[in-house]
Amino acid sequence: MKAPETGRSSIRGPERLVTLARWAVALLLAVGGGGALPANATPATTSPRTTTLTLDDTRTDADVYVPAGDPPIGVAIVAHGWTRSKAQHRDLGIALADAGVVAIVPDLPNVLDLRGNGTLVVELVGQLEAGGLGMPPTPRSSIVLIGTSAGGLATVHAASKLPGLAGWIGLDPVDRTGTGIYAASELEAPAIVFVGDASACNLFGSGRTIARAAPHLVRMEKIAGASHCDFESPTSKFCTRLCGSATREKQDEILRDAVSASVDLLRRTDRPYRPRRGPTDTVRSTLPPGDAGLEPEPDSASAPEQ
Repeated sequence: MKAPETGRSSIRGPERLVTLARWAVALLLAVGGGGALPANATPATTSPRTTTLTLDDTRTDADVYVPAGDPPIGVAIVAHGWTRSKAQHRDLGIALADAGVVAIVPDLPNVLDLRGNGTLVVELVGQLEAGGLGMPPTPRSSIVLIGTSAGGLATVHAASKLPGLAGWIGLDPVDRTGTGIYAASELEAPAIVFVGDASACNLFGSGRTIARAAPHLVRMEKIAGASHCDFESPTSKFCTRLCGSATREKQDEILRDAVSASVDLLRRTDRPYRPRRGPTDTVRSTLPPGDAGLEPEPDSASAPEQ
């Protein structure tokens, strides 16, 4: 189904130009005016820079993927799912950086208090606005939040507290608490949601309900044939045994969709978003299942992100 034309977020052009100029100056100062990357940056296709954050008096690590070359077009904060880690979004971090977006992927410490993880994301956004993590001050209009599974719940809670955000992207988001629908209904930011095949691990497609509650839903897409594990890359046998096998094809498709959505939200500068009354549900083609992009199986008896 073809998505209808949607409105666009009100991000002021001068504000974005100032941000890009600050990025350019920061890059030049870091290398003494040359054309190389700053010392704390890495090419998008190599290992990220790992930094330790203090959020709400909690210390946690985050991987930071910095684009090579031109100043970034914005920043994406990526939240992993329940019992997972920043390692599960390595490929997304690389893909975002390759597209010109700084990707920050923290380890979220709360296994039970998922709204607490959202509070940490809000604080992280505040640090970015103040020029934290060794980066120039970044306005909310240049920040997008991305969350997978329970990370989708954490980030939708965070986004509901952050007016002026560039947008929120849910990757098969799951809400076992019943609070995600209310948080989504409070979103002022535009939202894009991708969901996989219904299963116990995504509460049989509960992301649809979250998406439909968002007043500024740009689109919702169902990726047919995608398991819950396809929304992380690399995944693990631990996930695929409980939530269904993953394929490299579906993982790559979701990576492309997530990056495209991020860039789209960060570049929507021409006119304000208009609320939509219902989601667009686009069905993708089905590919045969199989394990793909697997990591070594963790030593854990808990279920993966739900």
